[in-house]
Amino acid sequence: MDALSPVSLLLLANSDMPPLRLPFTLTLLAALVGTAIWTNTHRGAIGEDDLRDYGYAPRHLLGFEWRRIFSSIFMTVGGWRFYASLLATAVFVGRLEWIYGATRTAVFFFAIHVATLLIESAAIIAPLRFFRHPLGNALHLTHDVGPSAGYYGCFGAVLSLSGFSAPFIGIVALYLALRIVRSLFFVGKNEPDLSADIAHLIAFTLGLAWGSVGQA
Repeated sequence: MDALSPVSLLLLANSDMPPLRLPFTLTLLAALVGTAIWTNTHRGAIGEDDLRDYGYAPRHLLGFEWRRIFSSIFMTVGGWRFYASLLATAVFVGRLEWIYGATRTAVFFFAIHVATLLIESAAIIAPLRFFRHPLGNALHLTHDVGPSAGYYGCFGAVLSLSGFSAPFIGIVALYLALRIVRSLFFVGKNEPDLSADIAHLIAFTLGLAWGSVGQA
């Protein structure tokens, strides 16, 4: 789960966030860097063994292998996407932590991550499998890793809490939706991309909703 919008990074980057005020973000970044060095994903793609052993797929919910929901957070698919994930985590999670504090941001990050995976499995993948659509089984078995569900949720919350305009938020949502459309045309080759793109839109929407409630 490592797609990233360059426009969103440009608009949200904020140099006025002293790192000492961001303990959760720094801890999360340290965990991502440490895991990348351990798996060598700071240099290249994640190995099939690591993806199989620590990655998450919807089928793991039925097998009660729920620890994968959390073990997958601290890995990325590697290469440039590792560095994109670091940057997105620093900007999106860091900005929300600046607004809401470490504890509430940590709870939000993990809650959005878990909620996104559960919604994707129950509301999208399960119906596809019920109606025997080939995408259902493909997505059900696809392993994925990365913190992007959490940081896209933070992104949505930050946009909502910071008062960004509805047109801009709509453009971001459209961009994420178009990524899903793009992945659909290549689903035979890129089930992980499709699964991640769906998760990004779900997480972003949840973050927007949560930010709106926080403003009320």
